[in-house]
Amino acid sequence: MSTDTDYKESKSAEDEFVILKGLLDATDEFVSGSLLAGQLGISRPAIHAKLEKLREQGFIFEAVRNRGYRLTQEPEVLHPALLRYYLQDAAAELDVLYFPVIDSTNSEAERQISYGRKSPFAIASSCQTKGRGRLGRDWYSASADNLYLSVLFEPNIPPQQLQHFTLWAGITICRALQPFTPKAKLQIKWPNDLHCDGRKFAGMLTEAKMDSDSLRSIVFGIGINLNSNPSKFPKELRSIATSLYAIHGQELPINQVAARVLQAINHAYEVCIHNKTTETLADAWAPLNSLKGKSVTALQGGKAISGIANGIDASGALLLAQTDGNTIPVRAGDVTLKK
Repeated sequence: MSTDTDYKESKSAEDEFVILKGLLDATDEFVSGSLLAGQLGISRPAIHAKLEKLREQGFIFEAVRNRGYRLTQEPEVLHPALLRYYLQDAAAELDVLYFPVIDSTNSEAERQISYGRKSPFAIASSCQTKGRGRLGRDWYSASADNLYLSVLFEPNIPPQQLQHFTLWAGITICRALQPFTPKAKLQIKWPNDLHCDGRKFAGMLTEAKMDSDSLRSIVFGIGINLNSNPSKFPKELRSIATSLYAIHGQELPINQVAARVLQAINHAYEVCIHNKTTETLADAWAPLNSLKGKSVTALQGGKAISGIANGIDASGALLLAQTDGNTIPVRAGDVTLKK
């Protein structure tokens, strides 16, 4: 088992956050070095030195004498200070721990709770060495161009209140990502994959721990192929997987996307816990359903069930229409399209 010495958290330095917040709040305007120096109580040469350190991390600044500094480019990988800034912008009150490399964000979330960390909190990483998906499958997650996130909650409620959490999370995340790819329709493949044009770009994994009749903790993990090039995926994935970069045609701002996804996960949790929605699950799911009207085979308890996918019911079960006119609800399992 991994120990806390195997993987190191990269923390947001307060001075870096103050400098970046000042520059980001100014949008395209210049910010004087004197103003930044005054906010931190240090000299202007010290501000220059800190900006040079940020340059080494992938930030690009424009400097003009007597005007100050302007941020012109953010790094293309996750950065703890930027995550903190955009989470504040997204109004998502989550403590986020960033690890440049981790075995699994879900596993780290479980370790953190065992160390006594208070929930809710999120784990973010640029690389997973042992990423996992549903049914014990491996999740290819070696690229820092992609997004690997987990959020841990401790609801301590009857489990039925969160039985639809993964489905709601898929809905809220799909909606949160759609503005980043305005020309392509993002959809959900029941029960936990995000698709575009029949190819998977994200997968979700929810793991829970129970105490008798109470749901003690729940970890929601998601891996999103964000800015990676599908031509560089392992050969067996190239025909079935894609990325938001390939869909949109250009790179997306990874820290802004991460903040929006975390906000969406938090919203899905609130929907389930406090019923903060006027929509039914089936109605919210319907326009995002990638299987609608398609002939599929579902494996449920080792049994193969085929039919035409007709959405989901109020319980979240996939509805399969049979040739005899009957409809069979599939409550759990793996679904494949019939060729």
